[in-house]
Amino acid sequence: MAIGGMIGGGIFSVLGVTIELAGHLAFACFLLAGVIALITAHSYAGLTRRAGRSGGPFTYLREAGHPQTAAITSWFLILGYVLALAVYAFTFGHYVAGVLGTGEAVARLGAVVVLAAFWAINTRGVGASSLTEDAVVAAKLAVLALIAGIGLFTWSSSRLTPLDNNGYLGVFVGAASIFVAYEGFELLSYDYDDIEQPDRTLPRALYSSVVAVIAIYVLVTLGSQMLVSDQLIVAQREIAFAAVGEAALGTFGRWLATAAAVLATSSAINATLFSTARMTRDISDAHELPAVLGRTNRGLPTTAMWLLATAGAAFAMLPGINELLAFGSITFLAVFALINYLHARSTDRTRERVLGSIGATGCAAAIAVVVVELARHSPTTLGLIAGCLTAVGLLRLVFMLQGQQRSPRET
Repeated sequence: MAIGGMIGGGIFSVLGVTIELAGHLAFACFLLAGVIALITAHSYAGLTRRAGRSGGPFTYLREAGHPQTAAITSWFLILGYVLALAVYAFTFGHYVAGVLGTGEAVARLGAVVVLAAFWAINTRGVGASSLTEDAVVAAKLAVLALIAGIGLFTWSSSRLTPLDNNGYLGVFVGAASIFVAYEGFELLSYDYDDIEQPDRTLPRALYSSVVAVIAIYVLVTLGSQMLVSDQLIVAQREIAFAAVGEAALGTFGRWLATAAAVLATSSAINATLFSTARMTRDISDAHELPAVLGRTNRGLPTTAMWLLATAGAAFAMLPGINELLAFGSITFLAVFALINYLHARSTDRTRERVLGSIGATGCAAAIAVVVVELARHSPTTLGLIAGCLTAVGLLRLVFMLQGQQRSPRET
């Protein structure tokens, strides 16, 4: 689930954007963002072990004595997962449209269809969801290994000369802008109650999945740059890996790469929908979301699944991948900064406090980098992000006021 969640929003969605920002140093973006993700995974592991149950940030903050912060953070986190679903669906639709040689209309339709399909799969139960995830992750990793391996086999250092062709600043901008590529590992904290021997299994799953994905991103990026020029990858940013596959294996490679992208985005949608719907249900049960979102059918949070899939489809209609990536990265960086800070505050170990503080600072710095970059080059996108965040805050305020009106005042 963790690997599927990350890779679906990773190399297939952000390869072109990363190379555009960092050039030959694109691999360093994934390393830098991966370090922050690994520190955050460590914070999640520590907080989840202490909580001893599913819940994620909502549970951690409530148990730390910050119920209002827990509630508003959860509202923004759900928005982040909706945006992640939109990124995956957007990428899915464009790869399908690209291989079929059709236009934007088919890409948009594909985004809606894939979200609807995995909503249907998840309503069948945990067994159907997890078996689908295992098969999809195995298949896409095999394709990534094949195509990246062909590229790395033809290694030529001249393809990356000069290494700093876009400057070193691009590494920081790239790492911050595509951080959403590492969203996914934290989903396991919502599934604590469904994991066998969670105190032992969860930390191992968190650490190993992040390390594995860092390695995959770096190797696939380098392999892609050995096969295709940076200029072509940037020009075809929405379907960059399809061009890489074609360079490796001809027309068959293009179809194979497209199949891997479809599998990757599908598994990411599955993992995100599976875990976020359960988180939404739990928060609703705690009376911090509308009660309708806690409704279940045969024990499954079907109403939450429907809302998440529908909202994800709506955001997938945005005009470009850059807007979705920036919005998603800011949202998750903010939540992860809070998680790292909370871990640093809740431990007595000096090493743990230092790691948590480094993670929180890194996330905050990355947010600043993205905001400055958007203010310079895409103020409209920055305005859209600010407007959506404000809207979520206002909805939360209205929900609180309605709750106060329904509840008798204490004297």
